[in-house]
This record gives sequence, structure tokens and C-alpha cells, in this order.
Amino acid sequence: MSTYGTTNATPEFAPTRDAEQQALLNHRDIHEANDTFYGRTFIHVHTHRKRYFALWLLVAVAAVATVLVVHYAYKQHKGHDDDDDLLAMLGKGKPDVCHSDRSYPIAILLSIFFGYVGIDRFYLGYVVSSLLKLITAGGLGIWYIVDIVLIVIGGLPDHNGCQLI
Repeated sequence: MSTYGTTNATPEFAPTRDAEQQALLNHRDIHEANDTFYGRTFIHVHTHRKRYFALWLLVAVAAVATVLVVHYAYKQHKGHDDDDDLLAMLGKGKPDVCHSDRSYPIAILLSIFFGYVGIDRFYLGYVVSSLLKLITAGGLGIWYIVDIVLIVIGGLPDHNGCQLI
């Protein structure tokens, strides 16, 4: 008799649970936990938790690497701007733009990973708006997305109005 593909095995083939695994099922029997969507999902996630963590870690490392590569490529390209040389030869300089002591890649990473609680705004010096963002959970996700886009395109300076470096 095969129990392949069944969710509720007969008691003779039912897996045994130790105290720790049974506690994770909220003191419900394994058959009870399999009967609900939540129970089946919990068992699936609990079984594959290492794979989910590895996937999350891979995505986080890829995001960090992408931000750093784009930042340093842009920084290197910005250093070889021909318009600056032409304006310097003509004696006309660009207007002075203040540069912040806060880092552009750090601001992006904080916005991506902790922006929903306002850490990115707090890092840039916007204390009141960071507290509002914390209370509203990133403006129900909308403020969170808007801040990521604003920081990426350079539209959100620090609290003094200086450009991030």
C-alpha cells in the first residue's frame, strides 16, 4: 500500500514528531495542520526554509553588487566629462554644487532594504518624515517605492540640499 501523493497518511504510516516539531505546529496534530491552507503552507516553508534563505541571500548580494557596480561606473564616467574641460578652458566654471558627506550607494541600499521603516530618510537627515514613514509603514508601500526611485535618479538630496556622493 503506497501513501505517495496523499496528505493525510493512515496512522500506521504517519510520521512521528518530536516535541520541537510539534510545538512548531502550534500543538496541533500533523493531520490537522495539513487540512488548512495555512498548515500546508507552513509545512512547505518549514521544510524548504534553507532554500528560501539562500534565495533571499542571493538576491540581496545581487542587489548590493548591482548598486555598487552602477555607482562606480557612473563615478568613473563622470570624471571624464569633456564639457568640464571646455568650460575650464573658456574660463567659465560650472556653478558650485555642494556635496553631501552621505554616500549614494549606502542611501540606495538603506532605501531598498530598510526604506519601509524610514531608515533611508533618517540617514539623509529628514527626521520628521522618517518618523512619519515609520508610523505609516512606508506610506503603505507607496512612499517606499517613491523614495527608492528618487534616490536612484538623484532627486532626493540630504537635509541641507547637497548632492549625495
